[in-house]
Amino acid sequence: MNLLFVLSQKELTGAETYAISLAKELTAKNHKVIIVSDTLNSKTDIPYYQLDIGDRKSFINRIRHTISLCRIIKQEKINLVHAHSRASSWVSYFATRLSNIPLVTTAHCIYPVHLSRKILTCFGERVIAISEAVKQHLTRDLKVKSEDVFLIPNGIDADNFRPDVDISSTREEFGIQDGTKIISWIGRFSGPRGRLIEEMVEKVLPEVLTAVPNLILLIVGGGKKPDTLESNVQAINHQIGQQAIRFTGLRKDIPQICVISDLIIGAGRVALEAMACERPVIAVGENRLVGLINPQTIEQGIHTNFGDCCKWQPVDWTELTSSIIEILKDEKKVDELGKWGRKIVVDQFDLKKIADKVEGIYETLAG
Repeated sequence: MNLLFVLSQKELTGAETYAISLAKELTAKNHKVIIVSDTLNSKTDIPYYQLDIGDRKSFINRIRHTISLCRIIKQEKINLVHAHSRASSWVSYFATRLSNIPLVTTAHCIYPVHLSRKILTCFGERVIAISEAVKQHLTRDLKVKSEDVFLIPNGIDADNFRPDVDISSTREEFGIQDGTKIISWIGRFSGPRGRLIEEMVEKVLPEVLTAVPNLILLIVGGGKKPDTLESNVQAINHQIGQQAIRFTGLRKDIPQICVISDLIIGAGRVALEAMACERPVIAVGENRLVGLINPQTIEQGIHTNFGDCCKWQPVDWTELTSSIIEILKDEKKVDELGKWGRKIVVDQFDLKKIADKVEGIYETLAG
């Protein structure tokens, strides 16, 4: 089957990472996959067309994007389009109507609800919801027919994200000595995630650094940092007399970053990638602090995509501080949660199993 994946992000996102990994898995199953996106930050051999789909400032742009997609569909003899964002689903909808082929959209988040979105959902024949909260949102708020919505979480390549990857060069790069504790915050700086890390540095890190000696926080992400984040980091490092908080920039070696860490703080697929590497996770999403992921909180974590897809709640910074200190001081708990977390990922989120489910939807629609 010839498949077209359409995205619209300008920076590295979980949707891009998932789409690339899914495309690779489907390619290995003898499908041809083409990608269209504003940018592509992930390294891949999948053929790629650059198209500024995220630029929705004018109706003329949308018409131009739709025509461009129609040309690609015809040129590449595409059988089915899979959109991975709201902007991409809009233009993909009209391109697939004109090209007479089916459209599948993956809903990676909860969308703002307004009248035009209810009237013209533009999701296509099938919608994949990455979590139960997203599925409920689609059927309740956007009135998508329940029989057209399929709950399929983002898959994780457990062969790539695993605890036995070689970390020697990564430890050497950051000068990690025996006895050093590592926390890694992984995410982008734009939007709510940027504000979260800014507040965490200000409200949580000073107390954690006092309570846990020989601690390093790695802030892993690319793009423009929030205005005061860098100055706050410099001030804290100067106050304690060492580079305890470090910006790593955008990294391609996330499995290694996870494995050298004693604790990962993140949300969405970052939480699952860390769990696959047998690392404990404190889930802090754009909308909620789920907390330490364990057998008591895993259901809430999965339901809300680890705090990203749910109704907004303010972060209890005191609770977050206590959770970080508690887990860093309990090495046995770190090991137990690590092994438990990887089993959850392998059982429920393994990329091969997820790709089989997505392929099943394709085959139903494209015959």
